[in-house]
Amino acid sequence: MKENENFEEELMIKRQQIAEWKAKITHLDAQIEEEKKRNEQLIRKRNDIVSQFAAMKQSKVWKVLRRFKKFLWNIWQITSGKRKWHQLYQRSTKQKSAERRLKRLRYSLYDLGFIKKALADLEDIFFKTDNQYLKRLVAWELALWHANQYKKEDANKCLKYLSEAVKGERSRDFLRRKTILEAECYTLLGQTDKAKHSITKALATEEHGDLYLAAANLETSPEDRVKWINKALQLYGMSKITFKIPGNQTAYDGLGSEHMIEHGISNSEEKTTVSVIMPVYNAEKVIRTSIESILAQTWSNIELLVVDDCSDDATVTIVKEYEKKDTRVRLIKAKTNGGAYKARNLALREAAGEFVTINDADDWSHPEKLSTQAVHLLDNPNVIANTTQQARATEELQFHRRGKPGSYLFANLSSLMFRRKQVMNALGYWDEVRFGADGEFKRRLKIVFGDEAVVDLNTGPYSFQRQSSSSLTGNQAFGYHGFFMGARKEYHDSYTYFHKTSAPTDLRYEIKQVSRPFAVPEPMLPTREKKQPDGRRHFDIIIASDFRLLGGTNMSNIEEVKAHKRMGLRTGLIQMARYDFYSEKQINPNIRKLIDGDQVQMLVYGEKISCDVLIVRHPPVLQEWQKYIPDVEAHSINVIVNQPPKREYSENGKVLYDFYHCAENLKQYFGKQGKWFPIGPLVRETLYEHHAKELKGIKLGFEDWVNIIDVDEWKRQERPPRRAKIIIGRHSRSQYVKWPADREQLQMIYPESDDYEIHVLGGASVPEEMLGRLPSNWHVKEFGELHPRDFLAELDVFVYYTHPDWVEAFGRVIFEAMAAGVPVIIPPSYMELFGEAAIYAEPHEVKEKIAQLMADDSFYTSQVERAFVYVEKHFGYTKHAERLKEQMLDKNTSIVE
Repeated sequence: MKENENFEEELMIKRQQIAEWKAKITHLDAQIEEEKKRNEQLIRKRNDIVSQFAAMKQSKVWKVLRRFKKFLWNIWQITSGKRKWHQLYQRSTKQKSAERRLKRLRYSLYDLGFIKKALADLEDIFFKTDNQYLKRLVAWELALWHANQYKKEDANKCLKYLSEAVKGERSRDFLRRKTILEAECYTLLGQTDKAKHSITKALATEEHGDLYLAAANLETSPEDRVKWINKALQLYGMSKITFKIPGNQTAYDGLGSEHMIEHGISNSEEKTTVSVIMPVYNAEKVIRTSIESILAQTWSNIELLVVDDCSDDATVTIVKEYEKKDTRVRLIKAKTNGGAYKARNLALREAAGEFVTINDADDWSHPEKLSTQAVHLLDNPNVIANTTQQARATEELQFHRRGKPGSYLFANLSSLMFRRKQVMNALGYWDEVRFGADGEFKRRLKIVFGDEAVVDLNTGPYSFQRQSSSSLTGNQAFGYHGFFMGARKEYHDSYTYFHKTSAPTDLRYEIKQVSRPFAVPEPMLPTREKKQPDGRRHFDIIIASDFRLLGGTNMSNIEEVKAHKRMGLRTGLIQMARYDFYSEKQINPNIRKLIDGDQVQMLVYGEKISCDVLIVRHPPVLQEWQKYIPDVEAHSINVIVNQPPKREYSENGKVLYDFYHCAENLKQYFGKQGKWFPIGPLVRETLYEHHAKELKGIKLGFEDWVNIIDVDEWKRQERPPRRAKIIIGRHSRSQYVKWPADREQLQMIYPESDDYEIHVLGGASVPEEMLGRLPSNWHVKEFGELHPRDFLAELDVFVYYTHPDWVEAFGRVIFEAMAAGVPVIIPPSYMELFGEAAIYAEPHEVKEKIAQLMADDSFYTSQVERAFVYVEKHFGYTKHAERLKEQMLDKNTSIVE
């Protein structure tokens, strides 16, 4: 009995101890919950400060203060005697010059696709320059290029250039990016230990998300990679992710989070609904991961609008499963396949949330992503939209830079969260193209609401964008590789022009666009054009040229395109850049106006096209091989020689192209040799005189491919009334070859006298330098300041003389003056081309010829009429129609004259 009593007593003591322990545990649990809440508040506060700081850095005030700080630093260095003013200036000037030079080469290499030439020029600079700053810049650019090839041979080259790029470099940001490239190269070469050593050493001096993701790439198992990923997340105050072995799925689909177990615990403060739009197409293998990552968001007050774009796999069945399980999920089905942005618009029309964002069908999002963005918008009423960051991950959880220089983290355009009502009222919907419209939408946001109203939050990787072989962004021709090229470049340039030339009210797009706001490449359209049996689209005419040029080359292109439209022909344009031309990046605005996406289309890399006639105008575009040219099958190819191979034929005249390389590249692009046509007798004579041997390598046409003009469009209504002074005019680009070389002759041709006014369009820096001043009777307008047609309408006479060593290929400005109804006085060398349409004079005879014209009205009128008749007969649209007829592939094609 006593033993039983003792046992019961001990049992009571144990029970009492257990109760005390339970009470302590309950108390500790309560403390933990309190600490969790405090931690969440601190994280929210931290993220708010980070976002405010990010917004501040984007403000104009910050930029001004940064410049002012640099100015004060320079003043202190001068006043303290550490530097002389000229030292600071000279160094800064040299560095800026080096940076400009490199920027041009980088643009040529990536955006324009001059791979062979740009790389050769970079290597040439690297081995020859004495400018150490330029050498380091070039070494870094070459290292990055070779790193992006992901080949062993290139990895070795990258390491060599990195060793040069890093010399004297102290920037922590640069050294980190260099280390990441270095580690990637070592890994590719099978030297993982060296890669780990580089990353470990860098982490010892700096904790950074990119370094942790680089470390994750060096692990062999997904579990170990996740450990490093979590270190990156912790830097940004984000909760850890988890990993479960996914069975038959990819490692990417094994991603999870501690929060996911709770499936979005509701927060009583979440009164604001967030609409999440998820466009899907044949996503049966990836859709579960994406949907579950959204349903597990800590911000649980959401509606998930999944828009199926006519999938033919099990995608719809899977989405319906989630729709039954969770009332927040809603399936919307598109009637026809139109691409992701058209699908987004269907959901945006149905969305009820105060905020709207996107999650792509193949991307996993961190559970705190929506909360971070929603809280930021709630706390910052002046902000209209924000984005978070992402990292591109393969399905094995390997992180990919996508061409970025040594970094994995970057802004996620598709994460854009915006205030639905305000944005829809101002902008309407996304542009309905198949890819690339995120940037266009964001650009419209900034134009309408201001740059500071759109904030890119420095959050850390809230999304892992899935990098798979089927990802559109990885597509060789139409994907995004860290720079704009091909279709994406043309789309960017087209919408940029539209935005700049449109009123804010025109930036509101409707759903189901009846007509496009601006033309885009055909591969981007929701409804694609029907192809021929060989998979090609057909055009009557294709013109390949450098459409950035502002002078006569594109005036000729414009006239031919207009003639084609009048004839009912469809014209395709191919942008072929001239390697040595840097001053303009955008397509000539007058060309851009003609592109309507129907009768006139810009053709891009990745397309397959056929045509009856291919016209390549301006041979310098053929001199250097460029990658981003569409696949064209042409019945006949005509190369229009609108410029001789040398700029001018003095002893030091610059060579612009040679026939051998141009002909070789032409055949490589289009599979045929083609026929070459000078644009006038002066060019033909120059070719025979200076390039007879080279002509053996090409087929030279017997006739000249002269320029054309619409006389009726240029003709002025009437001759200006007589004035006290005779108005002599000329217009051209402001280049030394466009002006007489002799000072005395210049003054004979354009006299400084009270009897005349000299009107110049296109600038007069060359004669100003020659004379030491501009004569008092000269009136100068810069190129583009006035349309040539309006300029010519006010002249009494057009007088045009150029450098004696320069071969004026055609003289388009001459027949523009004739078409306008202005008598023309030019050198006798033009007689074969313009016949009786002009008055011919040596420089010392110009004043006499002007006097004769102005003294006799009947002579003046008859000269104008002769020019009209001659120009219409020899250079009118009819002339162009006749030469095209001979070359058209389809004999049934009728050309309306």
